[in-house]
Amino acid sequence: MNQKLPSQFAAFESLAVVWACATERERHTLRLTSEFEQLKQLYDAVLPELEQIVAYLNQFPMGELPEQEQNLLYLALSCMEVTLAVEAHGQTTVPGGFDSARFEVDF
Repeated sequence: MNQKLPSQFAAFESLAVVWACATERERHTLRLTSEFEQLKQLYDAVLPELEQIVAYLNQFPMGELPEQEQNLLYLALSCMEVTLAVEAHGQTTVPGGFDSARFEVDF
């Protein structure tokens, strides 16, 4: 899949190349293996636009997103994935947490 985004969000395409991951496991693994500065860059760029992204995506049926809109959703989900790490932890992992590989997401 290419990482193109709808034209009004094209400024985020360089982030989408890295962060538009299709699965929660991929997003979580990327959060854990990235440098904190990379998380902060995604957070700082996408979070201020998140309401606009959600409003735009709400125009489409969730199960029928065109490819560019699906990429935008994945990027937004990655932003949400890193938010707690940026806002609360100040690092990529959970302080005092245990190995995240023990969790299995099933949805």
